[in-house]
Amino acid sequence: MTDQIQQRIDQIKEELQVDFVALALSTVNEMTKVRVIRWKYVAGNTNHYYQRIRLQVGKGIGGIVWRTGRAYQATDLQKQPEKLVELPITRMEKLESIAAFPALEQGEVKGVLLVGYREKTIITEDFLTVAKDKTDELVVYL
Repeated sequence: MTDQIQQRIDQIKEELQVDFVALALSTVNEMTKVRVIRWKYVAGNTNHYYQRIRLQVGKGIGGIVWRTGRAYQATDLQKQPEKLVELPITRMEKLESIAAFPALEQGEVKGVLLVGYREKTIITEDFLTVAKDKTDELVVYL
């Protein structure tokens, strides 16, 4: 299943013609019962620092989308130092414009798909609709 998910992430990057795609999944620590969110599958990365990012629900892009169950979008990120601190994946991958979507199954967040550009890009409603559809397609793998 791991290879299938990675192949699908690679395909989404090509289909959407974006610079970066990542899928975050979570695990729950049995001892502390704390949910930890990590960027598990990526395409278009420039380094492997994303592997060090561990988010809690409500923190970072993955955590915000996980908590709210709603899409998240931001632009001009490299000009906003406070955002770069809050959203470490954007700093590490030098993303300028991003959109993130929850992969929902029966109302429960199973994962978060992040797509991004390294140059300032206007994200249209049509793009958001297509990217959301791609996110919904991922649910079968989760």
